[in-house]
Amino acid sequence: MTPAPTPLASVFLAASGCAPASLPEPARLEALLATAVERAGSRWAGVGVEPRAFVAFVAERLTSPPGPCWRALAGDSPAFSELYLTFGCLRRQRAALQFFEDGYLREVGAFVSGVDRSPAFVAEVRQLLRERLFTAEPGAEPKIAEFTGSGALGGWVRVAALRIALNLKRSEARADAAVQDSVETAFGEQLGPELEHLRSRYREAFAEAVRAALGQLSDRDRTLMRLYHVEALALEAIAALYRVHMSTVSRWLSRAREQVAETTTRQLCERLGVGASSVDSIAALVVSQVDLSLTRLLGPGG
Repeated sequence: MTPAPTPLASVFLAASGCAPASLPEPARLEALLATAVERAGSRWAGVGVEPRAFVAFVAERLTSPPGPCWRALAGDSPAFSELYLTFGCLRRQRAALQFFEDGYLREVGAFVSGVDRSPAFVAEVRQLLRERLFTAEPGAEPKIAEFTGSGALGGWVRVAALRIALNLKRSEARADAAVQDSVETAFGEQLGPELEHLRSRYREAFAEAVRAALGQLSDRDRTLMRLYHVEALALEAIAALYRVHMSTVSRWLSRAREQVAETTTRQLCERLGVGASSVDSIAALVVSQVDLSLTRLLGPGG
C-alpha cells in the first residue's frame, strides 16, 4: 500500500533541527501539523498563510522536543498560533497587522505605565515599537522575525516596549543636556542686550519648543524624520519603504523640517516673551540648531 503523502511533515523535517527519531512517524506528524495550522487559522480569521512556508518557519524555531514549539504542536500552548500571527505580520498581511495592533500594541500603555503613563509618551513608544518590529532595511528581516514562541507573544512585546520606553527616558536626559549645551553656545553673544536677562531660560525653553513642534507633526512625518535623521537611512531606502519616488520623500522631509523650524521659532518666542526685534535672531538660531535637536530628540537611545 502506498503511504499517504506528507508534504507538511516533509517540510518540517527538512527545516527543523530535530532528529527524525525524536518525532512521530510522518503520517502522524502530518496530521498534527495540519490540525495545528487549521486551529491557528481559525483563531486569526482572515489571516491566510501558505501552509508549507509557515511550517518551515515554525520548524526553524524549534529546538528539540519537548521544546516550546513542539508542545504547541501537541496543543499544550498558544505558541503555534502566535507564530502563525507573526508569520502573517512578516508577510505584511493587513488582517495580521490589525490583529497585532488590536491585541498587542493597544496594550503598550499598560506595559510602560511604570515608566511614564502620559499619552504622548505611550504614543511615542507605540510608534517606535511599530517601526522596530515591522520595518527593516532591504535584505534584512523585521525584528518580529526574532519571536520564537519560547514564551507568550504578549510577554515578548511587553519586554520590547519596556526596553524602548527606558531607552527613550535615557535618551531624553542625554538630549536635554546636549541640546542645552549647544543652545547656550549658539546663543552666546549672538543676541542683543534685550535677551541677556533670559539667558538662563534658553536651554529648557528651546528643548521644550522643539518637542512641542515634533508633537505637531503627523505620524508619517515624525517617522520620516526619525528614519532620516536618526537611523540615517538614505532617501532611496525610505522611498522604497513607502513605495514612492525619492523626490517625493525629499519634499516630505523638507516640509516637515520647515514645519518644525517655524513651530519651534513661534513656541520659543512665546515661551521667552521676546520682542519683535529679536524674532529674526531666534529664527536664525533655530535653523542652525534644528538638525542637531532632531537627531537628539527623535533618537530612541539605542
